[in-house]
Amino acid sequence: MKAFILAAGILAAGVGTAYADCRSEIEKTKSDWAALRLEPGSKPSSLSKGVGRHEHIQAAVTSMRVHLHEADRLCAEGEEHKALLHLNVIRAFLELPEIQHPTSHRYLYRGRR
Repeated sequence: MKAFILAAGILAAGVGTAYADCRSEIEKTKSDWAALRLEPGSKPSSLSKGVGRHEHIQAAVTSMRVHLHEADRLCAEGEEHKALLHLNVIRAFLELPEIQHPTSHRYLYRGRR
């Protein structure tokens, strides 16, 4: 029985570390965004250009900054799931891998039709 409890504890610890909290994901997204070195365009309709093939309309980049601000606010308020959703919008826009949500976030889908 002790071996089972120990194994369950190790498994639970592994699950806990498999997913980062929203604060660390925000910092990771900021770092990934900075690495793209997007140079702002002069007008909302101009292109913001970065490394590689990253070119985005400046108005869209500004919109992503709003998502980042919202993720930051939601994270501070303890709304981790909603914060990660906003971060995934940014990451999709910047063509970065999405953040996997912890299993505990799936409660939102149970029983709704």
